Amino acid sequence: MAKAVAKEKLKKVPQETGFLNGNEMVAEAGRAIDFHMMGYFPITPSTQIAEELDAMKAEGLHDIKMIAGDGEHSAAGICLGAAAGGGRILNATSAQGLLFALEQLPSQAGLRFPMVLNVICRTINSPLNILGDHSDIMFALNTGWIIFMARDPQMVYDLNFAAVKLGELQDVRLPVIVASDGFFTSHQKRKVSLFKESKALKDWLGSYDAPYHALDPTNPITIGPYMNDPDLINNKKQQAMAMEAAYRHLPRVLKELGTLSGRSYPIVETYRMEDAEAALFILNTAYDTTRDAVDRMREKGLKVGVVATNVLRPFPLKEIQDALKKVKALCVADRQDSYGAWGGNMSLEIKAALKDDPANKTLVFSRIYGLGGKQFYITEAEELLGQALKVSLEGKIDVPYDYLGADPGDPGYVMERVMKPFTAEDLDNGITVEKNPDTGKVDVKGINIRRLTGMPKRIAPGHGACPGCGIFPSLNLFLKGIKGHVVVLFQTGCAEIVTSGFPFSAHRMTYIHNLFQNGAATLSGLVEMYRERKKRGEIPQDMEITFVMVSGDGGLDIGMGSLVGAALRNHPMIILEYDNQGYMNTGDQLSQTTPLGH
Repeated sequence: MAKAVAKEKLKKVPQETGFLNGNEMVAEAGRAIDFHMMGYFPITPSTQIAEELDAMKAEGLHDIKMIAGDGEHSAAGICLGAAAGGGRILNATSAQGLLFALEQLPSQAGLRFPMVLNVICRTINSPLNILGDHSDIMFALNTGWIIFMARDPQMVYDLNFAAVKLGELQDVRLPVIVASDGFFTSHQKRKVSLFKESKALKDWLGSYDAPYHALDPTNPITIGPYMNDPDLINNKKQQAMAMEAAYRHLPRVLKELGTLSGRSYPIVETYRMEDAEAALFILNTAYDTTRDAVDRMREKGLKVGVVATNVLRPFPLKEIQDALKKVKALCVADRQDSYGAWGGNMSLEIKAALKDDPANKTLVFSRIYGLGGKQFYITEAEELLGQALKVSLEGKIDVPYDYLGADPGDPGYVMERVMKPFTAEDLDNGITVEKNPDTGKVDVKGINIRRLTGMPKRIAPGHGACPGCGIFPSLNLFLKGIKGHVVVLFQTGCAEIVTSGFPFSAHRMTYIHNLFQNGAATLSGLVEMYRERKKRGEIPQDMEITFVMVSGDGGLDIGMGSLVGAALRNHPMIILEYDNQGYMNTGDQLSQTTPLGH
């Protein structure tokens, strides 16, 4: 529970102007709040948050204890453990990082431990993509966390304070996510306002006084007990009541924050909806783009408007119903898809909200847009609003669900290989391996350096690695020593990204990518499928394949559990760990081979 200043004493706090991006604003908010601890793991595009806070700490600007986990799952566990100790906790992640941590999120909410997690929204692979959409944050809808949506750097800053205030209220006590758009908000700088001094702000937030925690030997407690029927349903009812309390407190918290900052954030944002007959519902940065489109169309006499919600959980049911009660047709634009549900998550939730209002007759249809960071232009917003106008005039929906901006390409185009596949003769390096049946020792014969030098490269020139990178000469040299066919798996990292950018590939062998934490397990499955299909006669008996996983560059930390499991199972495959003395995929963070102070 937070002990705070009385409401009547609130007044606007002096501020100064800055020019910062969303990630920098998270760090500035964290510094002002002075969290006890930040548990984190780097992932694009959220990495900069921890970097900024680390640099600030080196300058003595805050006292937040910074702890780098060995993966997002561990980072989430660090945060849960720290929250159990009764302190204020911060974290930041994106995309697969959120999914890797996902198992811990319901635990945090179920234990009623407040904290703040900034999700810098990014698309979920496969294929791998590091740009922004909302496919990650939708996985968090059912975790029990409060979820704010912040469309610009200023909002990111302000809602971090609201997250602390709301989450720590006695009848709430829930963790809070502040979600913003990867690269659109996280990396684009804007003119912003920052609190000059933090006293009034800290007075409003109050000191955090946890009603129970694990660091009080005079009051030993059990955290996360085993709970069976019929007790669990009562526990979950209490958690639902906490979310209902958050819904009740939201207007007051946002109003008080507005008094302190001079900036107002309604739960549901509307623009020119007073007489709109057709509207677009859209989240975060695309809302501002759509406002420009609305202005253009209003100049032509077209009655259109746009709606967004600044809060996903608790879902603002009444506010959505009020905003859309007079609209004849609504297009819900989702920057993600709930595959097989015939619409993205917001489409489903908006339809459900309006269905609960018997007086509402709005026709609702779904469009998927902007996946993988695809730009959303004013003309596209006009197109969606135009479709909504058409539905409002005709009184029917011809296409209830579709994608905007997907290109079917040329159906007659046939991709051709640039290089022919290797034959067994191409890959015969003259080396033979014989096992002595009496001693069990392996005897390698036929090594000829000149012949090995002349072997073809399995990774072709033309990849995008930095000049002087040692990975590919080393890999090509290593692979020349392997006779016959090779299947290679790369975990996410520099070597993966620079060799496989669609629609091209530098690999002249079958290549697979999976994430850091599961590379060895993935290759284990492939190796055993190869052996099983060979046993069943589905693969030629004389088809010999060597399986190689290339790791390091992050995999040495986050993938070690998977690697140890593969070794214990003794799968016949080769694992290469290259030591580049840092986790380079996001700019050189901690790994188990990073020199101290690097």
